[in-house]
Amino acid sequence: MSLKLTILSPERNLLESLPVDEITLVGSEGQIEILPGHAAMIGTLETGVFSYRAAGGREAKGMISSGFFEVRDDVVVVMAETLELQGEIDVERAKRAQKAAEEALGDADLDEQRFRKYQLKLQRALIRQQLGG
Repeated sequence: MSLKLTILSPERNLLESLPVDEITLVGSEGQIEILPGHAAMIGTLETGVFSYRAAGGREAKGMISSGFFEVRDDVVVVMAETLELQGEIDVERAKRAQKAAEEALGDADLDEQRFRKYQLKLQRALIRQQLGG
């Protein structure tokens, strides 16, 4: 018994109905592990690490940035704003993004919306570095 996993973003379709044994996502209520037979649900994604174990044992990890997921009848569809697999992460670029976000966050004139924007950029940069290096 396995799940069928589809992961989509506006830029690409990462996976299409891949048989997997388990999926781990970061939802708005915390980390969620989805196994075959999971109850139907819809949820929002938070920026964080996702992982899955394909049928046969191959494991993959990546970074996902906000979106939605749906679980129904052992089919899981993940729709994310951005996503990167672990092997695609450019650690040096993530370090530069971290520095730029930290500098922007030091600006006392930031309004609340811009502050949140740079906070999320910093979070993504740190997660990318964690996964990539």
